[in-house]
Amino acid sequence: MDKVRKNKTAIFVFLFPAALLFLAIIILPIFMSGYYSLLDWDGITSGTFVGIQNYIELFTEKSLGFGPTVRNAFIFAGLSVFLQLPLALLLALTLAKGIKGERFFVAVFFIPVLLSTTVIGQLWMKIYNPQYGIVNSFLRAVGLDTWCKTWLGDQKYALAACFIPMLWQYVGYHMLLMYAGIKSLSPDI
Repeated sequence: MDKVRKNKTAIFVFLFPAALLFLAIIILPIFMSGYYSLLDWDGITSGTFVGIQNYIELFTEKSLGFGPTVRNAFIFAGLSVFLQLPLALLLALTLAKGIKGERFFVAVFFIPVLLSTTVIGQLWMKIYNPQYGIVNSFLRAVGLDTWCKTWLGDQKYALAACFIPMLWQYVGYHMLLMYAGIKSLSPDI
């Protein structure tokens, strides 16, 4: 019995600091965010309680742009699932057939995953630059000057221009997972 009590005490001693840290870093900020969302607050002075008025404004005022933001998030997620995963599967199946340089291509497709999002953002900002970016320079070189755009500055093209770097970065990750799964299958199947 004494050993059981000693184990319970040891468990409590080890879990208490982690639980306290979890409460301070995760749970408390969630509740504080919920509380502050119910205030008309400028971030400096003490706010006045307005209840769910902030949420009503968020969902009804067109000037806030919440509707298009949600729509774009769903489009982005949909493209990720319905374009990125099939492309990754196609690459994995192609590479798993045993083509020459198979390991090289697996590594090349996986390299963008190793880059940070900041580096990829900077790289693609340079690629999309309206004056000296690779995309517009190529279009000018082949005589398609009218196709040159401000890719990140025009709302008609910005979503696609943001999706392409994400596709480039993560298709290799999904390809590698599928490739490993395909390679682990028995040849008898």
